[in-house]
Amino acid sequence: MTEKVTLTRRDNLPMPLISFAEPGHLAEWYAGGLLRSLEQGERRLAISCFDVGAIFGFDLPETARLVLRTAADVLYGHPEAESLEIFCGDEASWRAYNFCWNLWYAETKPRHGSGADAAGPDAGP
Repeated sequence: MTEKVTLTRRDNLPMPLISFAEPGHLAEWYAGGLLRSLEQGERRLAISCFDVGAIFGFDLPETARLVLRTAADVLYGHPEAESLEIFCGDEASWRAYNFCWNLWYAETKPRHGSGADAAGPDAGP
């Protein structure tokens, strides 16, 4: 399933004209769109993500986690989906979504931070 997902940084994406009360509602909105696309016979899916911290005041890493988990659930439940491209419309969303996806699915984990943090989650005490 993970091989079906691509994250792409793209400028000038149109932002949806919709408001959400919490990150979970945004994740549900994305899932609904993916499911409608599948019902209409589309197999190459896409969503566009933005810095929801700046827009709605949501915690961006938490929102990325919820949206990615929800999108992954849709893909697991619908093997007919050929691909999912996640477009990130700004640098902040790109970093948050990419970090979360790599944290869960990358074969090797990237180093982050400095000092003890740079050793990564697999490093000993």
